[in-house]
Amino acid sequence: MKTIDLCCGIGGIRRGFELAGDFENVLSAEKDEYACRTYQHLFGDDPRHDVTDEAFKELVTRTEYDVLLAGFPCQAFSKVGLRKGFRDVTKGTIFFDIAEIIDRTMPKVVFLENVENLVSHNKGETFRIILNTLENELNYHVIGVERDEKGELTFDKKSFIRNTKNFGLPQNRPRVYMVAFSRDYFGKHLDVLPKETPTEGRKEIFHSVLDILDTEVSEKFFLSSGLLETLEKHRARQKSNGNGFGYRVVNDASITRPLAHTILATGGSGKERNLIYDPVNGRDIAGTDVKGKKTPINEKCIRTMTPEEWGRLQGFIGYAFLDGNGKETFSFPEKMSNQQKFKQFGNSVSIPLIEEMALFIKDCVTRMEAEFSEEEREHYKIPGALLKVQNDIRKLLKNEKPKTVEKCCRLVSEIGLSNGFRAEDIGTALGQSNVTAYNYLHRLERAKCVEFDSDGYKLRAEKKKFSAEM
Repeated sequence: MKTIDLCCGIGGIRRGFELAGDFENVLSAEKDEYACRTYQHLFGDDPRHDVTDEAFKELVTRTEYDVLLAGFPCQAFSKVGLRKGFRDVTKGTIFFDIAEIIDRTMPKVVFLENVENLVSHNKGETFRIILNTLENELNYHVIGVERDEKGELTFDKKSFIRNTKNFGLPQNRPRVYMVAFSRDYFGKHLDVLPKETPTEGRKEIFHSVLDILDTEVSEKFFLSSGLLETLEKHRARQKSNGNGFGYRVVNDASITRPLAHTILATGGSGKERNLIYDPVNGRDIAGTDVKGKKTPINEKCIRTMTPEEWGRLQGFIGYAFLDGNGKETFSFPEKMSNQQKFKQFGNSVSIPLIEEMALFIKDCVTRMEAEFSEEEREHYKIPGALLKVQNDIRKLLKNEKPKTVEKCCRLVSEIGLSNGFRAEDIGTALGQSNVTAYNYLHRLERAKCVEFDSDGYKLRAEKKKFSAEM
């Protein structure tokens, strides 16, 4: 199955699907320049596209693919961010640009990832709008969503939250995952699907934080005595006030399975919540002065994690990019700062969890395909954007003879979205006069099913604008 990778970051979702097998990525989109550099370094593809840009949407419309992947921006929904949600013009509407792409290209499957807070944002209204858009506006069945006797959507928010710690990695990272299948493609066969996505992984990559730690760590990762003292005082004040504070040392060997707290794109607080006691590397440098630190290195051997350790917590390092001989092939482009490395890992996904979701999707599609009739198999081969045009034509020509409508639909498949055609071509294919062909063509043009350019007429899928008012 062919995938497109929207808001792709450094490619964690793509890589998870690739590891599941039978998935090939054909188009990507990312705006952050540093993430684009890493993505291009890892995959060889240039993802520099903007999902809000009309030119990119047209490019997607003319790209044949099966599965839309999107880890759309977290900042507008995250507890860490400003809680602007759909009011945030630059990020809050990204989902609706994705929805427009889905509407115009009708992928067979949609996979979306977001922060845990998405389900509770604006008292749950944000999440309800997203599910309503997928189910009622775009005609998809979302795993975990049912309908009551009145046809209203019902769901348990918790059924969309999955945690990295249950998928083979030692990180407590709850996130929202949505898997949706097209009713236009799968129809009645959707009834064979499970009611929920996987809740745990099939294999363990790293058991605990102790398994992801570097053996040799630079002095620059150790906290200065002044910073550690500040963190300790702040924590004491917060505790006396009955509040919690993010400062944590997470590699406590007395705990059966010590876990890291969620690593964050913001870097800072994600580091302070995941401090490491490291006497092996810290004992000999304790009390020494280091360039860039205002006070000497702390005597308690406390340090932050390294970017490589964050990479293991997400499955990038030590798992997803090992070659056939078990050799590590993951790397960043040259001159990528540690700050950027932390940000990119924190803003990415846990690859083993994504791989499990991809295996789930593959299994679901296989189940449904096994029930297809020959006619359904032919229907399934039609690219989504062409199927969208066919559906629009069927609605437009509903009062015409069925044979004429089906001839038009077959002609759509033969022409495709990239090839130009003339009115005479329609007349020849339908066995009609040029006058009748021009009549059909003008109706299609008014319905925005075709447009005219230098190559002649071209097919196009009708656009639909989405808004948070749905």
